[in-house]
Amino acid sequence: MRYDIRDKLSRRDAQITVEVDDPAPPGTDVEFVGDVRGEITLRNVGGEIAAWGHLEATALLECGRCLTEHEVPFSFDFSETCRLEQIDEPLSYTQVTADDEPAAIPLLDGDAVDLSELVRQLLVLYTPSRSVCRPDCKGICPQCGKNLNDGPCGCEREEIDPRLAPLRELLQ
Repeated sequence: MRYDIRDKLSRRDAQITVEVDDPAPPGTDVEFVGDVRGEITLRNVGGEIAAWGHLEATALLECGRCLTEHEVPFSFDFSETCRLEQIDEPLSYTQVTADDEPAAIPLLDGDAVDLSELVRQLLVLYTPSRSVCRPDCKGICPQCGKNLNDGPCGCEREEIDPRLAPLRELLQ
């Protein structure tokens, strides 16, 4: 996600829009299917770069009920503050504004603008933390661990705890 656009962004009020269609950058702890797609607009607002746009991706996530991996497409709009500073410079991430706002995301990798760190942070933020493979997912058997979407497991159900029996009568 490197672009040779540093010179185009170096003067105040300069603006450029780039199309993104690249694999997800490493470091998200999530596996993605296909490329991250969308567009990012960068505008020099004097000292900082305003970045906004829309991205789409498909994550491979584990179902919260049956633990089966499934694809989860998602998309989001964003607006972030960035700086034309080196990505590999540790001090680029420690500057805090007077309002205790987080540090702006650095964009430079040598002489090129690298949007990988911006996209990586956005994917970490917007990837769904939980999902289910389908709305009627039955989950797994708490006794044997069989996926109940594949059919009943055959485990014998224990009688309910006698202390909870009055609650069961309310359901009948």
